[in-house]
Amino acid sequence: MISERPRLIGILEMQCANRRTRRIWQRAAPLAGALLLAMMQHAAHGQELLLMGGAHTNPPIHGDDDGSAVYAYSYQQNLTDNWYATYTYLNEGHVSGHHRDGHSAQLWWRWLTPGRQFALSVGAGPYLFFDTTEAQDDGSYRNHHGLALQASAAATWYVNGGPWMVQARYNRTRAWSSFSSNTALLGVGYQLDHGRRDGPFIAGTRITALTGDELTVFLGARIVNSFESETGFAAAVEYRHGFWRGVEGTISYFSESSSDLVQRRGVAAQAWLNGGFFDDRLTLGVGAGPYYATTLHVRGPDAEISPSRWSALLTLSASYRLSDHWLGRLSWNRVITGYDRDADLFLAGVGYRF
Repeated sequence: MISERPRLIGILEMQCANRRTRRIWQRAAPLAGALLLAMMQHAAHGQELLLMGGAHTNPPIHGDDDGSAVYAYSYQQNLTDNWYATYTYLNEGHVSGHHRDGHSAQLWWRWLTPGRQFALSVGAGPYLFFDTTEAQDDGSYRNHHGLALQASAAATWYVNGGPWMVQARYNRTRAWSSFSSNTALLGVGYQLDHGRRDGPFIAGTRITALTGDELTVFLGARIVNSFESETGFAAAVEYRHGFWRGVEGTISYFSESSSDLVQRRGVAAQAWLNGGFFDDRLTLGVGAGPYYATTLHVRGPDAEISPSRWSALLTLSASYRLSDHWLGRLSWNRVITGYDRDADLFLAGVGYRF
């Protein structure tokens, strides 16, 4: 028994160190992500958009669905020839007992060949994940949220110097409160800005206002983040105001139809980082903020009796200007709850700019 004490003490010390590391990382990650996104906004040109697909290189959890595919959307912002930042959505597919996806913000260093048509890069940053887990026979589940560290390596080929590009990327995601994973992806991309030189485009900033005021009406679908992915109807009205280029704010009203698990209606306020392309006809943006449910009914197994009416709302949105005043907008909203009723709202709308 005495001989076991040193090993037990060592294990306890390692666990305490891991907990301290996790707490430090979880405190630093939001600041790192915000700083990285702010850096991306200082360069209004030089954006690249990629769509990638792939698989886990080794099963994170051994089960019947180890071969689940993964896919990602990635926005790249060139800062200099050797530095760039990315905002990436990664869907890690369905592995045993887990449906996990997430958003990462990473800072990258790259090496360019003399001809600027090929690049090797390494990057790292925080990964905010959403994991639907603990499926039970009675239909109950958990929506687990957490922060992880994502380190990546990539090889990029600018086809004929651009604007089309091909990228292979490898991600190592280290999570402390969920499974860690290794994913390999291959995809194609397009340079939304392209200069005279081959390869990544670097240019100065613009400071003119991008958006004045917009009013948009949306219709679409709501999918609850459960293992059954219950679907329903969703609608929204959004007022958007641009404060200066790249920074906007919205106030929205959402209506989520009733289902066996949840019914919500409420208001949300979000702060946005946006970018404009093709003479500002196209915009891409990410927004986040609080969502207060004025109407909330939670049902189903393990439903909380008095859940909080406050949730968080994370949104990816794209708009296209049809005329001087009219525009079309697509938005993907992730409702992040503390009572295991997360949902995705996929909305399409028509807006008026004034």
